Amino acid sequence: MIRLCLAGGLGRMGRAVASLAGSEEDIEIASVFETREAADLAGDYGVTVGYSKNPVVLTSDAAEAVGLSDAVVDFSLPSAFDKIVRACTGASKPLVTGTTGIPEKQEKLGPLASKTAVVGAPNMSVGMNVVFALCHRLGDVMGKTSDLEIVEIHHRTKKDVPSGTAGEIAGILSARTGKPIIIGRPAGAGERDGEIAIHSLRAGDVPGSHSVFFTPQGETLEITHTARSRVCFAEGALRAVRFVIQASPGLYSMLEVLGLESLKEE
Repeated sequence: MIRLCLAGGLGRMGRAVASLAGSEEDIEIASVFETREAADLAGDYGVTVGYSKNPVVLTSDAAEAVGLSDAVVDFSLPSAFDKIVRACTGASKPLVTGTTGIPEKQEKLGPLASKTAVVGAPNMSVGMNVVFALCHRLGDVMGKTSDLEIVEIHHRTKKDVPSGTAGEIAGILSARTGKPIIIGRPAGAGERDGEIAIHSLRAGDVPGSHSVFFTPQGETLEITHTARSRVCFAEGALRAVRFVIQASPGLYSMLEVLGLESLKEE
């Protein structure tokens, strides 16, 4: 049985992971790391989120939460990220992190990745990572001759703009084509100048939708991924957990988890 520490276990994604883990034969939630205020308000974690598989320790002490686990899943806030990484590094615990909006995130994960396996990804869903893989290839095949536009839609309470997923898509395409990235277009911006543009919409309770437009002369190729619920992200996170438990030390993406890494090779 893999015992998980769930960082941000009271958030939307934390609850989705806990719900899915409750039905898995090989994974259980051993501990949850949350802010002191949230932990005090929640009381019994299992009762609060409907997780009844086993008792769960809910604590605001990152070292305690991490120490009770075999691996850590992080869907916390950026303000908690450094605490989780320090605790994982101190205990050499594998980490799966989907928290976005963190400057220099990959660099911060480096010391931990030298000791154990780490999966850092802006989006854990299987379908979205297929899109990432396709963008590597399509960037080579169509990117330089196409106008490139990215449109992302998320729920009204999402903190970061643009989404980490949209940023990942743009980064892949920019690396393949050499084109610069811009965020939106102000009034009077004029005609295009070879840029990759990201447009962000915030509305209602949309879990997440991303569209990538490749438009050379005479045609448009559109790739769209829509998350209908957070279950797809939770499923990807648990696949990543099973991966880091067995993998050698290093920093991995979901492409390695899913066996798609060959699609990004030169």
